[in-house]
Amino acid sequence: MITIIERDTTNAVDAFRVAVGTTAAAITSAPYACKRGVGVKASPSNAGVIYVGPSDVTAGSTLATDGWPLAAGEELFLPLDDPRAVYAIASVANQQLHVVLV
Repeated sequence: MITIIERDTTNAVDAFRVAVGTTAAAITSAPYACKRGVGVKASPSNAGVIYVGPSDVTAGSTLATDGWPLAAGEELFLPLDDPRAVYAIASVANQQLHVVLV
């Protein structure tokens, strides 16, 4: 059973999927004013690991810049207002990252 505790009709939700490669890239270039934040989830079918972080994020190769690792099926919520600040890089090419902006 789901109980709605709060409802704010001024908020919107956007969801999409991006392919993450072995070069760090922003998860989106489109402006979107998040009121709650950015949720990301690595596709359950991914073979590699996706690392999430700032623009200099690396994929497990440099201690100072390695991002937050997301194995297949793992997720992360970032309380940010601009999704363009979130970058991702994968340990192998063509990994799928599901994104929700709220």
